[in-house]
This record gives sequence, C-alpha cells and structure tokens, in this order.
Amino acid sequence: MMHRPKSGNKLLVDVLCYLILIIVCVIFLLPIYWVVTTSLKLPIEIFELPPKWIFVPTLENYIQLLKTVDFISCYVNSIIVASSSTILSLALGFPTAYALARFRIKRKEDIAFWILSTRFTPAVAIAIPIFILFQHLRLLNTYPALILVHTLMNLPLAVWMLRGFIESIPPELEQAALVDGCSESQAILRITIPLSLTGIIATGVLCFIFSWNEFLFALLLTGVETRTAAVMMYCFIGFSEIRWGQMCSAAVLVSIPVIIFGILVRKYLIAGLTFGTIKG
Repeated sequence: MMHRPKSGNKLLVDVLCYLILIIVCVIFLLPIYWVVTTSLKLPIEIFELPPKWIFVPTLENYIQLLKTVDFISCYVNSIIVASSSTILSLALGFPTAYALARFRIKRKEDIAFWILSTRFTPAVAIAIPIFILFQHLRLLNTYPALILVHTLMNLPLAVWMLRGFIESIPPELEQAALVDGCSESQAILRITIPLSLTGIIATGVLCFIFSWNEFLFALLLTGVETRTAAVMMYCFIGFSEIRWGQMCSAAVLVSIPVIIFGILVRKYLIAGLTFGTIKG
C-alpha cells in the first residue's frame, strides 16, 4: 500500500523556516538600520517620539563630523595599526603554527594550549600593567605600542587557525619537493604557503577586524596624534550631551572599510573558515 507524500506538512515547515529566518535577519539588521538612519537625520528628528520612519535624508552630520574632528587622521592611524599588527601576526604566527603542525616537539600540545590560553585573559585585567610598562618605556602615544599589543592579542588566534590549515596539507607533498631538490624553506614557500593561502587570508581578515575594532588599549595607549577611529567615536560623548548624529555618522564610516574588505575577500574567507571541515 502506497502512501501519498505529506506535501502540506512540508510546505508548512518550509514557511515556518523562512519566517524564522526573516525574523532573525530583522533582529540583526535593525541596529544597523537605526545607526544608518540616525546618521542621516537632523538632531531634532533623532529625538522625536514616536520615531520618524519616513524623513528627508541629510548629510549634515557627516559634514559636521569632517569639520569638527580630525577624522582622516584617525582613519589613517587605524589603517596603520591594523595593517601592521595583521602582518606581524601572520609573520610570527605562520612559523609557530608550522612548527606545531610538522615537528615533533616535547609537550607540543601543552605549548599550543598555553599559546591559546593567553587569549583567555580579559583585556581589562592586563590593561593597567601594560599601561605602566609602556609608560616606563616612553612608548605611550606611539604606533609601536598599540601595534605590539594588537599583535600579542591576535597571535594566539593566528597560530591556532594556521596550524589547522597546515595540518590539513599532506606532508608527503613537502617530502616530494625535498626529493626533487628543494630545500626545506623552498618547500614551504612553493608548496605549503600556496596551498594554505586561503587560510592565511582568512586569518588575516579576522586579525585585521579585531585590531580595527579594538577600543580599550587604543584608548589607553594613544594620544591626540595616534588616536584611532574607534577611540575617535568616544569623543562624541560629552558631559551634557551625546551627539548621536555625528557618532552614528562616524560608526558608518568606520564600518565601511571592514565591510568592503570582507566583501572583496569573502570567497577566501569562506573557503578558509570551512577548509578541512568536509572530507571524502
């Protein structure tokens, strides 16, 4: 006896799934919508109750932002710090990850866990010691101080991510290159790095985003000359008022590079983060 497929129940399940997905998307996109629309409103429209959903957009907040704050300088500072710390994290993280993935090291897993455990410590717990240390070294309000701290924060992530990518590459490929006459360094440059390029890019994207968005150490270790874009947004919170329009305008402009960067390398990011999850 044949049973007819329950198409009605399947349709109901599909509708419920799409409805849940729509609700989740609305919940996640609502804060972004609020920030963007607030940046395009006049001050009097921002505080209107009930909120104005339909209004005439204005660029007044963006104009005032560029006039009253050295926004370009802070933007450049963020690019310098994020790019430098990302390059250093990858340059230091790849050799460490390669050693943990390929070499026989005594208590290797304990060393790997210790590297990861340095990321467990809350930033606020080490903020004051780091501030005092750099104060004695006379490195406050300098690029090296913030770049070094961001590198130390991103290094555990880089090591663990890159180690997984390297372990997914068969070591026989490197051994074949050695048989063909390559040195160990040439085998790494010609075999390991190209095959793990998607993982390197994915790791670099995450390191860049974490450095770009970092606030606590950027606030403590920088001054007027080296202030980053994340710290610059804090300047709109005053004793008597919060300039919501300019703050939201700054938030939009600060988010744009990360969004564009993520879109440009999205295929590498997706491929890198899913590398090795499906086999056979």
